Amino acid sequence: MSLTDYAGIAGLFAAAAVAIWMLLSPHTPAPTGRHRAAPALRLPRPHHSDRGARHGS
Repeated sequence: MSLTDYAGIAGLFAAAAVAIWMLLSPHTPAPTGRHRAAPALRLPRPHHSDRGARHGS
């Protein structure tokens, strides 16, 4: 077996160990309803200042 074979086997064991650790970890955060990464983009409403001028005539 070559060095890459050993590295692949070690990677599989490491991935399995991390998966088991994540599944058994008691500190898993509770899922929230909103996604935290991107806040909602709220654009200000455009003001139509010319509407009042046309209403008077």
